[in-house]
Amino acid sequence: MRSGAHPDWKEQHMSVTEYEVGRTPGPPTRERVHVDPVTLRVLGGAFHAIAKEMAGVLFRMSYSSIIRESEDLGAGIFDAQGREICESDTTPLHIGSLPWYIRGFMHRLEGDIEEGDVIVHNHPYLGASHSPDVAIAVPIFHEGELLGFAGVTAHVLDVGGSFPGLNADAFDVYAEAKLYNGLRWYRGGVLNVDIDRMMFDNVRTEQMNRGDFGAMLGACQLGAERFHKLLARYGVETVMSAAYEWMDYSERMLRAEIEKIPDGVYTAPTAWLDDDAKNRGVRLRVETSVIVEGDSITIDLTGSNAEVPTGFNVPFEGSLLVAAYYVIRTLLLDEVLIDHPVPQNDGIFRPVTVIAPKGTIYNPRFPRSCFSRFCQIQRVIDNTILALSEVIPERVTAGNSAAIHFCAYSGFDERVRQYWIYLEVNEGASGGRCGKDAMDSVDNLMVNTRNNPIEELDTRFPIRCERYELQPVAAAPGRWRGGIGIVRENRMLVDTTFSVEGDRHTDPPRGIFGGADGRTGAITMNPGTPDEQPLYAKMTGVPVPAGGVIRIESPCGAGYGDPLDRDPQAVRDDVLDDFATVELALSAYGVVFDDPRSYELAIDLGATVAERARRRSS
Repeated sequence: MRSGAHPDWKEQHMSVTEYEVGRTPGPPTRERVHVDPVTLRVLGGAFHAIAKEMAGVLFRMSYSSIIRESEDLGAGIFDAQGREICESDTTPLHIGSLPWYIRGFMHRLEGDIEEGDVIVHNHPYLGASHSPDVAIAVPIFHEGELLGFAGVTAHVLDVGGSFPGLNADAFDVYAEAKLYNGLRWYRGGVLNVDIDRMMFDNVRTEQMNRGDFGAMLGACQLGAERFHKLLARYGVETVMSAAYEWMDYSERMLRAEIEKIPDGVYTAPTAWLDDDAKNRGVRLRVETSVIVEGDSITIDLTGSNAEVPTGFNVPFEGSLLVAAYYVIRTLLLDEVLIDHPVPQNDGIFRPVTVIAPKGTIYNPRFPRSCFSRFCQIQRVIDNTILALSEVIPERVTAGNSAAIHFCAYSGFDERVRQYWIYLEVNEGASGGRCGKDAMDSVDNLMVNTRNNPIEELDTRFPIRCERYELQPVAAAPGRWRGGIGIVRENRMLVDTTFSVEGDRHTDPPRGIFGGADGRTGAITMNPGTPDEQPLYAKMTGVPVPAGGVIRIESPCGAGYGDPLDRDPQAVRDDVLDDFATVELALSAYGVVFDDPRSYELAIDLGATVAERARRRSS
């Protein structure tokens, strides 16, 4: 619902809530030179190419499938204050968080960084998106001046928490992981042997972590080398001036789009997260209001649940802020809908503010654990989309799955005296959108990771995938239907430990403009057997004996628009493609077939028009 913007809403919130303001730097102080339009476009393309090449090196060189196959990573170039110059086209959360990683470790290292340093950081209260997302940064110097950093971040297999891979119910940040707070893995180009031992002696997957860290370092070194070549060709003044001009351009473009939205406060319906991985049956409240004021926009989470005593809290800077930047940019600067490309950089962050009271799940107090934070920020994104649906209906979707079933399967291999860990991202589905049906079986919103092939699983791990397909259910009805999520069944070939962080087993995606709600998800152990057991969406360290099966069913997206407005021919196609049934065609869409048992399924147009008219009148 919408109300007029209150003139002093900022003062009201600031007087009654304590919220994090971050460590955003002021405007760049470097004196700029004029850069002609041609050179500006050339350098803009070069920046983007550097970030893409860094990401390519990282996922091609990595050992673990979560990076190599799913591409759960980010890469880019940043100035000395962490302002983003460019980013790779990978998982949005990783890239938007890197500025905060840099500002986080600079609190300790400012003034004490030298050529050849390699910095490792993952502290969730100092900018990290969460502790398993480890960042590596290499400083870029020019004639003794620190210009910035080449940085990457990626989800590593294990960070030494209480259980292998995932720790949704961790007691605090010390229980969830080993914290790397601005550590110099290399100092002046020389390996810090003690730090190296500390990092890799305290994880379960030393060989895999070493391989992934090496890939991250290689990507950073390549990025720094490419940036140095730009400096040598165009000069430091031209390159840095172009970088800051691109930031200002992106800011102007986003502010121009925000100005098109009427000022006001737009509020999404209350959303509910399943539980905190410990207190079962106690759902967690998510409140989301979007305040538009001129060319600025604020996402206000006041009223959301208090922080919880598990890992189901959200790092404010490294995760929540990035989610807010992502959803506003995605809605308003869709590359399909705008005439000119708008690069992703620091300028995108400037028009967006986030309010999250201290002591809530979206701004927890140290040392609360923040290990499992993804489903919460997905719901903020989904809520923001729903809140803005009445003013930009042509750009939004109906409710998305807005969750993730992120699973960790692990065991100890006695032959090599090491753990094996397999991390798996299971896809959800989008909601219907204006003019188009939803996408099925896709990592939606901020996930953007790739499917991990079954061949990768079968070849490398003692697990067999026996079923992986769209769920055999009808799509949520709407003028444009919702998407269908996946069902996946994995059989363990050895005794295995299973952990998962997921959500949306109780609160379905919301339909809009008359569309139907989507479906909730589920996890089941040993389905269809006497040992069948439903599992919660968030669990840590569940033993699964050899031969046991885990079934994952992801949430399905919601419908957009009145189903009675759907093209009858599209309804017929849905029935033939198993996205709907004959019964649903009549009950939800008002479509009547001449002979429902006939293969042709010819539509009785007269009866359909009459049935729809009767429905509307009643």
